[in-house]
Amino acid sequence: MYARKVGDQVLTFQVSGMLWRRSLVMRDVETESLWSHLLGEAMAGRLKGKTLDILPSSMTDWKTWKSRHPDTTVVTMSRTARGFTNEIYRSPEAYVLGYVDGGKARAWPFSELKRARIVNDEWNGRPLLVVYDPPSGTALLYDRRVGSRTYQFRWHDGKLLDAETASSWDWATGKATTGTLKGKSLRPLAGVVSFRRAWKEFHPDSSYWRRAGGDNDPGLE
Repeated sequence: MYARKVGDQVLTFQVSGMLWRRSLVMRDVETESLWSHLLGEAMAGRLKGKTLDILPSSMTDWKTWKSRHPDTTVVTMSRTARGFTNEIYRSPEAYVLGYVDGGKARAWPFSELKRARIVNDEWNGRPLLVVYDPPSGTALLYDRRVGSRTYQFRWHDGKLLDAETASSWDWATGKATTGTLKGKSLRPLAGVVSFRRAWKEFHPDSSYWRRAGGDNDPGLE
């Protein structure tokens, strides 16, 4: 998800009908510049070199979203395919949750997340928490710091707990619901769900997280 404002101008985007590196190319109506949907960067046109601010978002299934937000509104559009359900993750090795910080890239393969469920990671000087919900195929990324303290997390008896205070946290919002930290929140980060091949194409120097003792997959190095 991106903010549509660039400088003082709010842009209106549409599908260009073109592909770049086998990935969608967007076009803004106002300047007809062409944008990479995965990089959020204008690759051609008057705004070439400009970038969109990426916003934290959740890619989940309708059932999970609706159960948490029963009064939500939704945009409905004509459908050209019926395959966009959590069944698209039936081949988890094809997907990653990616993140870019300071020009560096990191990715967590769904095949690894499906086994680990949560990941306490340390990367590029930032303590990170990745949470994966297998039923909905939802992967979320948080900063593990609250105030001046960094927390370690674990999954226990169906609950997300921090090791330091045993407070319970809502995995979908990053908010502590019980314990001494009740009411505190983890800062969500702008992780991007991507095809693994596309992430590798656009971020060839990306590092990949792997479980200790995980599968021998050289593609995760």
